[in-house]
This record gives sequence, structure tokens and C-alpha cells, in this order.
Amino acid sequence: MTRHQVDPRALSEGDLARHLLTVRGVQWMNGDRGAPLALLLRDHAVDRSAVHAGLRTGAPLRQTDLDVWVTGAHATAAAVLAEPGLTVRDARAARRRRRVYTLGAGATVKHVIAVDDTVFGLEAEEIARVAALVRPLVAGADPAAVGAGYRRLAAVPDGPFDLITDFARPGTAAALAALFGLPEDVRTRYAALVGDTVPVLDALLCPPTLAATRALTTAYDGIAEDVDRLVKDGDTPFGAGASAGDARAGYLLPLVAGAQLAVRLVHGTVTALLAEPGAWAAVHEDPALVPAAVDETLRHDPPLRIVSRIASADTEVAGLPVAAGDQIAVLLDAAGRDPAVFTEPDRFRPGRTDRAEPPALADPAFRLLTPLLRLLAYEAVTALAARTPRLAPAGPAVRPPRTPVTGAVVRCPVTTG
Repeated sequence: MTRHQVDPRALSEGDLARHLLTVRGVQWMNGDRGAPLALLLRDHAVDRSAVHAGLRTGAPLRQTDLDVWVTGAHATAAAVLAEPGLTVRDARAARRRRRVYTLGAGATVKHVIAVDDTVFGLEAEEIARVAALVRPLVAGADPAAVGAGYRRLAAVPDGPFDLITDFARPGTAAALAALFGLPEDVRTRYAALVGDTVPVLDALLCPPTLAATRALTTAYDGIAEDVDRLVKDGDTPFGAGASAGDARAGYLLPLVAGAQLAVRLVHGTVTALLAEPGAWAAVHEDPALVPAAVDETLRHDPPLRIVSRIASADTEVAGLPVAAGDQIAVLLDAAGRDPAVFTEPDRFRPGRTDRAEPPALADPAFRLLTPLLRLLAYEAVTALAARTPRLAPAGPAVRPPRTPVTGAVVRCPVTTG
């Protein structure tokens, strides 16, 4: 929690609008003066690869504002995410949560919106407890049962359909509902609400619009209300030993963040395969090729592009002094294409031999979700490739505004050919 990160539920419409607009304006102005992180976060007509290339010309950790640092280097990214003194939240600023950001604030805005700190603000030791609940559930899942919704949705008539709205999003909602054993009434509400939570991970660093913020918190609170009831009733798949808080996070991290990341991973894998001549036909003929394609997407086009850390005390990173309260933004997509680590880093090459760990896996929360994301993406891509051997793009993908952290896609027209 940083000084000006606010809970939108606690603010009036006017105060929330002023907070969001001021942060947006400052990011825009900083982007105009060439600040790399601001260029990425303002998410408008930016060539991400050019920004990444510019960062590689200097030190692996670059100070881009008075108390903000950024790195796109593979080794430095891993070091930052493994450093216990660099935390998700700034606990010293908790008492200031109602203070909106203004131009006279005298500090750099770092985190913008707090949707739910008990789920999205967990530190490494807390995530480890939640992982102990979620990972056995995923490891013991029946892939056929998890993938049933994808296979049903893949059985589309020949012709155009939308990869996101007709397949990836409803299929992922059905898969997660099946995996977590949601009751039928909860499944229906969850499927109706999860689409409005698209910016849940982006909102930490990039201010959504006022309407999107209100829609996000309303949808999230609706999903959380059902989860809270299941936890209270003891009707969870985690066993009797789990605390209520850990069980709640064990539901909400996958059902909300996991859903958005899985949809992006499915989209990224499918579109990358379609862009490589013969690649889609190859996975149609041999489904055993799908896991390598998904794993390469985690490096080449990760569904989580940026994560943030706050220094809890004065420290040193990559030989540079980082003061307490400073922010370090880790560009996971840049680190995944670090030419010092990967051969032909900008090429999508499933089965590559230089298989250094994708930088996103160094983030504890993403690492918790990775087995689930792989399971969902394997099932989705396999089901779609089996049914549509001549799948082809049918128009440009549509991204929602202000989603630079995930690169979310809300429309992607394709056709069965």
C-alpha cells in the first residue's frame, strides 16, 4: 500500500474521479518527457519493443523518476522479485489510504487502486500458504472435466466467431467453476460478473476510467460475496485445516486474476501459432505440441507484463542504492526477451533449447497460478485445434483502454476457414 493508493469504495464519485484523472494526467505528462515506465503505463500508441530496447542501452536498473526504478533485464528482474526487502505493499502508508492524489502531493504516485489487499496484496509468505491449498487441487484435477467447457464451445459451426467472447472467456469461467466445485447458482453469477473484472491487475498501476473502476469493484464484490458464503459454510475444496482468509484468497486469486491471465494466455498462444506458417496445422495433427507452445507464450507474450515492488528499507539492487519507499517496476515482457539470455528473443519458437525460466515465474503470485494457467491453456488450445484445423484471423483484436499490465484483449475475431 503506497501513500496515494485508494480503495475506490471509500471515495465519493468526485474524489475518485479526481484521483484517477490526476494520476492519468501525470503519467501522460511523464510519458511526454520520455519516462519509459510512464510511456508504458499511459498505454497509448507506444512501441513497447522500442521502449524495452532503450532500457537495454544503459544500466540494468534505471531510475526513471525521483523514487521510481524500472528494469527489463532478466537477471535483475529475478533478483528484484526474490529480494524479501522489496515488498508488494508499503505498510507504513496504510493510514493514508483515503488520501487522493493531487498535483501538489509532493510524492510520486506508485500504486493507484486497491481492489482487495487481502487477495492482491499478499506477500511471499502469505502466498506460500495459499499455494499449499491451490496447487494440490490443480495437480489432482481431471483434465477432461476441466476442459469440457472448452470442448463444447469449440464445437462451433463453420464460419466466424470471437476467440474471446465465444470461446476463451466462457470456457475459462466454466473450467474454473468445475475445478473449484462451485454450486450451480454461484457458477451462473460468476460467469456473468467475471468479464467486468478484466482490469483487476492493471488497476494497481494504471488508473481505469471511473466507469470501469465502479464496474470492477461491483463485479469483484459480487464474486467475493459468494466466495465468503462458501468459506463460511465450510463448503470449500481445500480441506478442514485451511484458515478462512487463506481459503478466501485460494478462491479469489484463481477465479478473478487467474481467469484474466488464462484468457490472455489462450489468446496469446492461439494468435502466435496462427502467425507462424504451418504451426496451427501442426498442433491440430499432434496435440502433444501444445504444451511447448503455451510455455513459449509465457516467455514471448506473458499475460502479466509488469509487476511492482516497494523497498521496505534502504537497500541495494544491481549495485545501486534504492531508498526505503522507492518503487521498482519489473517489465516481465522485456525480461522475457532479453537478448543476453535468449537466442532470437523476438521469435516465437516453441521447444527452444535456451529455456531459461520465464521471468514471470519469479513473481510468487504468478508462480502460484502458473500450474492452473498451463492446465487451462493446454485444454483450451487442444480443444480448439482439434475442432478447427483451418482457424484463421478474421480482423484485428480489440483491447480495452488502460490495460498495460496484462495487455488484455476483449475481442478477437477468427474464422474456421
